[in-house]
Amino acid sequence: MFVLVFSLSVISCARSEFFTVTIYDSPQRVVRLQTKSIEDAGGGYSHPASVSVEQMTSALTGLYVEVGSTPFSKSGTRRRAFSDAEIKFFAPLFVRGLEQATPEEVVTFFETAEISDLQEATTSGGVFVREKALYIIMSNHAVKTAIWQDNDQYESPQRLSPLEPMAPEPGRLVFEPEEFMIPVEENDWVDALKGKPWHAAVKYLELP
Repeated sequence: MFVLVFSLSVISCARSEFFTVTIYDSPQRVVRLQTKSIEDAGGGYSHPASVSVEQMTSALTGLYVEVGSTPFSKSGTRRRAFSDAEIKFFAPLFVRGLEQATPEEVVTFFETAEISDLQEATTSGGVFVREKALYIIMSNHAVKTAIWQDNDQYESPQRLSPLEPMAPEPGRLVFEPEEFMIPVEENDWVDALKGKPWHAAVKYLELP
């Protein structure tokens, strides 16, 4: 009986990491649905969700990564979370994922780009809809890592854990204009992730 209970417990924990549907998969970019349960009393995600490509494009265009003041920059810095090329690529895939997602699934994404002979930059995270807000999680934003020497056998472990930050950095994800942002609940499961990734909630239905 103990073995059975333990096995069921392990399976239950593992469910939160299941990838269910692959929307897009290439060596450099991946978009997948992943089960991720909400444990509060508010129920699951508002999926499947109907978000237009135009609404998704507006939401991603208004997102900025804001890094706080440092010894080298007292005022801090703010830069766009996604480039125009990334938005053009990801927006329709995110929309397709939200259309297929269940109330227990989020859309996750992973992207890596070679920036030199020795380094690559990794960006990853997820998106989901809850009630009237689009939530965007930026777990990694252009994080520099060493390129594996044997590229034929290397596959970034972040492809399997897109929601987990590799190198947590103080900062936040914001949307401009900020009146379209919704405060994110502190007890949200995102805060339970190791490193607490940047995340923001946007009133996408009200975007111009």
